[in-house]
Amino acid sequence: MFTRSLIFSSMLAVLLTYGFLNGLAPSQVINLQSIAIVFGGIIAVLWIGFPADRVRATIKALQKGMNMKSTPEEDTRLLLPEVLELAGIYRLKGPLALEKAVDRVENHFLKFGASLIAEGYDRWSLLSALERESIIAQGERKAQIQLVTTLTRLAPALGMAGTVVSLMHVMQGLETTDNLGPSMGLALSSTLYGILLANLCFLPLASKLEELARREIYQHSLITEALMGMQQAMHPLRIAEKLNAYDIYCEMKRDLETPGSKTRIRQDIATEAPSPQTVTQYLN
Repeated sequence: MFTRSLIFSSMLAVLLTYGFLNGLAPSQVINLQSIAIVFGGIIAVLWIGFPADRVRATIKALQKGMNMKSTPEEDTRLLLPEVLELAGIYRLKGPLALEKAVDRVENHFLKFGASLIAEGYDRWSLLSALERESIIAQGERKAQIQLVTTLTRLAPALGMAGTVVSLMHVMQGLETTDNLGPSMGLALSSTLYGILLANLCFLPLASKLEELARREIYQHSLITEALMGMQQAMHPLRIAEKLNAYDIYCEMKRDLETPGSKTRIRQDIATEAPSPQTVTQYLN
């Protein structure tokens, strides 16, 4: 993550220095009044127009989106073993063991659904609750995307407002024509701030949130399919086949048969002093 941030910062610095700002003196670009109008306006809109909880949630979502380093397929391969582990625990040991195992699950949607199964929800109640939870999560992501999209539209408008204010000062000083050129250049700096913020900052961030939302929708559909099989105490192999994850299932089984394996399943089984055949039965 540090390497990617460093590369991005370097590319952005080169783009700004040699692309947009080449040939301009710092005094022509830095306008404190324009900075106050653009950035102050954005802060004011966030303060007045959006709840504080949504702003905080959007910041967390952006951090999560910026930390995405794997492809959706890689995310799925990391998630499916945990799903199959929970299915094996529920099938072999029942609701109480599943309830204990759920405490170590990090994915919120998987944890929510597995907790409902441990509580004894029937098939249709479980499906209804999962759909409702997925809709709520998608609604939150859409609200966060709307927030960043609003800032994308707002930044150029605030830049134009700052330019108008600066031009008003220029018009007042038309008597001293010697300073007219630099003053006009300084007046346009607000528009530059707004354009750069909208296209180099807010627009990419909105794209990150959209990609995060697409991944979560895919994961929710996959987890829902797995949980419906888990609720019926379906064999983990059958769940893996439904999810096109037979290779992951085989990897898990090989790992269980490897002496000294330290998978979560083996740790869960070991806590209750099972018979020697327990591990073999776990995924059979």
